Amino acid sequence: MKLFIVLFALAAYAMAEAGPNLEARAGCSQKGKYCNGGTFLCCPGQGSCRGGVCK
Repeated sequence: MKLFIVLFALAAYAMAEAGPNLEARAGCSQKGKYCNGGTFLCCPGQGSCRGGVCK
């Protein structure tokens, strides 16, 4: 039972660490791809949204 609790705690910690990185990449557009300045933002370092395209 203790082993199960330890494994569960490690899994929860791993998911908590991975979560912010996954969310940061989800929903952002690369340079040259569609963006709208609201829902679809340009990824960090990929420029700014101009005319619906990350430039």
